[in-house]
Amino acid sequence: MIALKIIVNGQLYTTIGQEDWSVLTAGVAATRPDGPDDVGEYIRFNLGGLSRPNSEGIIHHFRWRELNLMPGDNVAIEVVETAEVDHPLKRYRSDREVQENPFTEEEWREMRYKDYLELKNEFENT
Repeated sequence: MIALKIIVNGQLYTTIGQEDWSVLTAGVAATRPDGPDDVGEYIRFNLGGLSRPNSEGIIHHFRWRELNLMPGDNVAIEVVETAEVDHPLKRYRSDREVQENPFTEEEWREMRYKDYLELKNEFENT
């Protein structure tokens, strides 16, 4: 199958692909805060895709773990033909009938913990 081999700073990071893929993506998103109280800037590299419809017409999203990048990091993407790819971190339905959580339990817990820390800081410092 066609897959994307991701190399970060000269080291193999992952190889993404799925037998039923219709879209594979690899992208960099950089953000920075607007105001002094906003969370700091970050640069993230994300990997994902979309499947072809299965026999029931259901399409799935799939994604691999994001990677935080720093200035000077080098990311290379090689298009390869291979039977061996890394499993996605999460594969979930992409339809209105069934709304599946796009996050793993670990990611969901981490996001809630960050929210907790922000709220704790906000209310304990007032």
